[in-house]
Amino acid sequence: MARVKINMPEEFLFSMEYPVRFSDLDYARHLNSVAMVHILHEARLQLLASLGLTESNIFGLGMVVTDMAIDYRSESFAKDVLVIEVGVGRFNKYGCDICFQITNSALDRVVCNAKQGVVFFDFDKHKIAPVPPAFKTLVGESEI
Repeated sequence: MARVKINMPEEFLFSMEYPVRFSDLDYARHLNSVAMVHILHEARLQLLASLGLTESNIFGLGMVVTDMAIDYRSESFAKDVLVIEVGVGRFNKYGCDICFQITNSALDRVVCNAKQGVVFFDFDKHKIAPVPPAFKTLVGESEI
């Protein structure tokens, strides 16, 4: 089976730290994949907050995740501090990709690269909507 390939942006817009909790571990005592999905969700929400936005109000629209890919590179364990860098790019008419590079700060080793495809959504009309031009401007639309 072919491995997932995720193109990382040249620059990241946002960075946060996340200490791995014991509740994030699986039976082998390393960071489990379900916890990683939650970590990516938190990083996306914190990116939006850093821009003065919320997932339910991005210039009047919401944001919905349509796909996700994670390319694991190394393990992580309880008490590791992860540095999560977040970038935005690869825009289309209705959405874009939000990309994440997660690094173990103590080892300076990439734990994983990930991306979430998102679309903008008008919850009142219950349908997808074009990307708000103000959002593109805010994140400095770039190619990933």
